[in-house]
Formats: sequence, structure tokens, C-alpha cells
Amino acid sequence: MVSMACMPMMAQKPCTIKGEVMKGVTVEKVYVFIESDNGEYDDQPNDSVMVKNGKFTYTSTLSEPRETYFMVVMDGENTLPTNTYLVPGEQGILTINKGSYTISGSKFYQEWSAASRSTADLDKKIDTMRDTLAARLDAMSAEERQAKTAEMVAPYQKLWEERAKAQKDYFAAHSGEAGCVIYRLAQGTSATDVMAVVGDKLKGSLFEGYLQKKYEVAKAKKDAQDKAEAEAKSHQESTAEGKMFTDFEAEYNGKIQKLSDYVGKGKYVLVDFWASWCGPCKAEIPNLIEAYNKYKGDKFEVLGVATWDKPKDTEKAIEQLKIPYPQIMNAQKAGSDAYGILGIPQIILFAPDGTIYKRNLRGAAIEETLNSIFGK
Repeated sequence: MVSMACMPMMAQKPCTIKGEVMKGVTVEKVYVFIESDNGEYDDQPNDSVMVKNGKFTYTSTLSEPRETYFMVVMDGENTLPTNTYLVPGEQGILTINKGSYTISGSKFYQEWSAASRSTADLDKKIDTMRDTLAARLDAMSAEERQAKTAEMVAPYQKLWEERAKAQKDYFAAHSGEAGCVIYRLAQGTSATDVMAVVGDKLKGSLFEGYLQKKYEVAKAKKDAQDKAEAEAKSHQESTAEGKMFTDFEAEYNGKIQKLSDYVGKGKYVLVDFWASWCGPCKAEIPNLIEAYNKYKGDKFEVLGVATWDKPKDTEKAIEQLKIPYPQIMNAQKAGSDAYGILGIPQIILFAPDGTIYKRNLRGAAIEETLNSIFGK
């Protein structure tokens, strides 16, 4: 069960979740993931519970509500993440079907379940219309599809608008219900917006402190994001096209590499800030290899900068993608901070004197820019 080492010493009422697996589904174990104080999850489960004869019981003695995922592995391969909350003093009933689940039980879970069903009819209509639309569009020629897609999709978009309004109206009418409020939070509504709607309605309840903590964590993250974006904007302005390059360095295997080892040495240098885990980054690699093979020499070089990546993963990707040009390994945040990069890939062309010739190069623009310089 959940360790109580980090929990405040106070009177605690257990929360019990009784699970039932419906016939036709084989489940041996359910893994339990519980959010931390900052609202995040570990890669490994906090706990687990065995399923016997299609039933299981999980009991928690947490002193405050916590978002929880019951990770159900069905038939040895299909995974069903069941999202709910552990609430002290409440009892939930989790019914698991193949590919779906329902929650019922005491007051909190009744309110949660009602909130989750508030758009059920519209959800069915949306699913039916989506499947119908997909089939009709697939049956059309490319010309018909281009001409009629907007008209055909309009009713579908209207249904989504109706759903959004229905959900908003339901939340407004039930803003004093803890289960509804917490369901709304779990669906992605920001803690700031939830607090603005709830106001004093849950004041003094078990959820007051929890919502306040959520609000404070969300605010801290937003403040940090705003600060990072402001700093990035400042660095983007100082490394705009026409500005002199900003140097940075990275160390790997006892060797220090600097951008200035390559840039400002009399060549055009195409620098790619990338990572092995980044799909769009890897999609640009063939364009960079083509540019390297076509223009490399006394006047041109390509350089990779391994950004936000594990060196071993970078090395593996270099081998798999057969990247022939040099790399600054293990740059992590050094290069991205220097150039105000918030997303990768970021491909920058530096002029022979070290000034920034072009930023944000992607796809065909790489060849077009190089061709305008070298005329090959």
C-alpha cells in the first residue's frame, strides 16, 4: 500500500476502491499510479493489487485527495488507464469492461460519474458522425473531397460546439459538487479557471486545500513558463538575422566543443539543433545530408548540435541515420538557451564572418537558400 512516510500526521479515513472485471476480460493485476505533491507521476507504479475471481479491492490511507490511474493490463497486452481519484472516506466501485470502464459508489464518485456522463448522448452522435464522414470522404475522388469537405464537416464541428456548451453549462450548474469540480480538473481545465468558478462553494471541505495547492503549482509553472519565454525572446532578439553569433560550449568524454570551433572561420555553416527523440528533427536529416554532400568544402559546412538529449541516444541516432557531418555532443540547454530556442528542430545558417544569415530554415527552404548563395 501507499507509504505514509511523507504524509502529514492527522486523522485519516481510508478510501476503498472495489473493482470488478466483467466476463470475457482477463486481468491478473492492476497497477496503481498516484500523483505526487506537484501533480506529476513516476514512471513506475506506486502500488499494485491482484485480481482474484474477477474482483479486487484497493485501500488507501492518504490524508488528502489524489488523482490516480488504475493501469489495467487486459489479456496480457491491451492496457486500459482508468482515471479517477482516491478520496479519504469515500468508496468507489470500478467496473472494467473490454476497452472501457465505469465508476460509481459513494457521493464523490456519483458526482464524478454524472459529470463524465453529462455529454454522453452528444459523444455518441459525434462518434457516429465521425465514422460516417470518414467513410464518405474516403469514397470520394480527390477533387470531390477538396470541393465538399468544408460543407460536410460543418455539422460535425457544430456538434463539437454543442458539446462544449453542454459541458460548460453542466459544470456551472454543479460547481458546488466536489466530484464534478474535480472531474473538470482531471479533464484538463486549469486550476486557475476551476478556482474562479468554484469560489467559496467548497470552502472548508476536504478539497479546499487540494485545489489551493493545485492552483499554486499551476501558477508556479505558468510563472516559470512566462519567464522562460521572456528570456527566450530576449535571446532571439540578440541572435536575430544579421547579428553576430553567440558562442556556447559543451563537454562530452572529457572534450570541450564550442560553436566558435566551426562558426566565424570563413565558411557558411548550417547548424541543426536537434535530438534523437524528435520526429520532426529526424525528418529534416535527409535534407541536411543532401546539403552537406552537395555543398561541403572550403565554403560550406553542416554541424549538428545535440540538444536536450542523452549522448548515448544521440550516438545511436547518428549511426542509424548515417549522419556524416560533425556534431557538438551533449549540448543540452547550452545552445538552445543561447539562441532562445523553445522547440526543435531549429536550423540556422551562419555567414562566413559569423553573422546569422538565416534562422528557422526547414525543408525546401534549406536548398533554396543555399542555391541562392552557391548557385549549384
